[in-house]
Amino acid sequence: MYDTCNTIKKTITLLFLLLLPTQGLNASEPSETVSEEYLTIEKAKQTALENNPGIQQALARIRSAKAILGQAYASWFPTISAGGGYFYRHVDMQPDWQPDIRVKEDITETTGNLKLNWLLFNGFARRAETIAAKYGVEQAKQTYANTQRLLVESVATAYYQAQLARENIRIAEKNAEFNRALEKNATIRREVGTASRSEMLNFSIRTVQAESDSIEASRNFTIACTVLAELMGFSGTELTAKLSNGSDHGEITDTIPSYEQMVAVALKNRPDLLAIDAGIDAAEQRKNAAKGSWLPSIGLSAGLSYTKQEGADPVQEERDRYAGVTASWNIFTGGKRSAEFQGKKAEVFALEEEKHLKILSIQSGIRQAIANAEAARKQLQRQEKARKMTQQVRNDIELLYRTGSATLTRLNEAQTDLVRAEGLAASSRAQYLLAIEKLRSESGEIHTSLPSKENISSIEKNRED
Repeated sequence: MYDTCNTIKKTITLLFLLLLPTQGLNASEPSETVSEEYLTIEKAKQTALENNPGIQQALARIRSAKAILGQAYASWFPTISAGGGYFYRHVDMQPDWQPDIRVKEDITETTGNLKLNWLLFNGFARRAETIAAKYGVEQAKQTYANTQRLLVESVATAYYQAQLARENIRIAEKNAEFNRALEKNATIRREVGTASRSEMLNFSIRTVQAESDSIEASRNFTIACTVLAELMGFSGTELTAKLSNGSDHGEITDTIPSYEQMVAVALKNRPDLLAIDAGIDAAEQRKNAAKGSWLPSIGLSAGLSYTKQEGADPVQEERDRYAGVTASWNIFTGGKRSAEFQGKKAEVFALEEEKHLKILSIQSGIRQAIANAEAARKQLQRQEKARKMTQQVRNDIELLYRTGSATLTRLNEAQTDLVRAEGLAASSRAQYLLAIEKLRSESGEIHTSLPSKENISSIEKNRED
């Protein structure tokens, strides 16, 4: 006999399931606004520039270079020294001119002197050494700027990797929610006899797999945040603020500059290249200073001294004053001067070749960065388009599955395609943002409020305090 009540019961149950709100990847997300407690990419960069020990180390090198410059300036001034002493002497002697007399005396002696030495000329070596020290300060400043550039690039890499990991967590959680909802749906339908046990277990298995993906993404997120905290100088290696929403970057509309434009900017702004230029100039001056050893050194010497002896008869008191010009000239040194000059000359040549190598590296890096940025932008546009279409297909297949017009296999395929499409879209966005940061770094352009060269002195003073 046909069971009419059972049929009506099943029909009502199916209608109820169709009217249930769909959970998972269709669920609306609460809007996430960026407030002060959220860590933006610019805040992360600025915090790293303020707290990273590598920046403090670069500032210390600037202070060291300035101290060397101060030593070079000091060689232009005279050296003044003073000395003196108070001595007690017991004299027991027999003078040669009076062999029959023996002298025994207790004598106190007071001495004092003041000397002045002033180098007037040393073959222009002093001038060259001073200029070389100036270039050494400039080289240290450019090294400091290059440290900032590399740090900003590293912070951006860690930041976007953390955002990508967080997005993967969101995708995995939504996938788990979707399968969890269908698992509940299949459980209810199995109870009324319209679904099989294998259909219910299918969604249970996929829920477990999605949860495993979420655990893996959480691990990647923790590692990325730990690296970011280290770069920002946090001793606890933990971020106290949440990362800002990755969707706040808006649509991708940036145009990629041409290769010629970026190379021109890089040759003008890259601090590591400018540091090599300063190093070449300093090496040239050190080479010129080596030439000075072939010429004589001329100096001024002056002083006065005072000596007084008491305890003997008569009391002896002497005063001495002197002033004059001294000169020295090394005529032969066994080839030492020539070898030193050749060494300085080779140093200049090595730095010039290093500059050539750096220019080739910059050109290659910019060409690669432009290619990566252009490819990443095209990939992102296509992956976003594919994600939207895949979302629509999955929604249609889900509706057909709930009405019995689509198979379980087709629904699984559609859901798998959607998870993959969302992952590829998130990865493409992160790759594009990293490519733009890399392009800026290769050109020497740093998009953050970095301290200018004029403010470096005040920063050094704050570090010392």
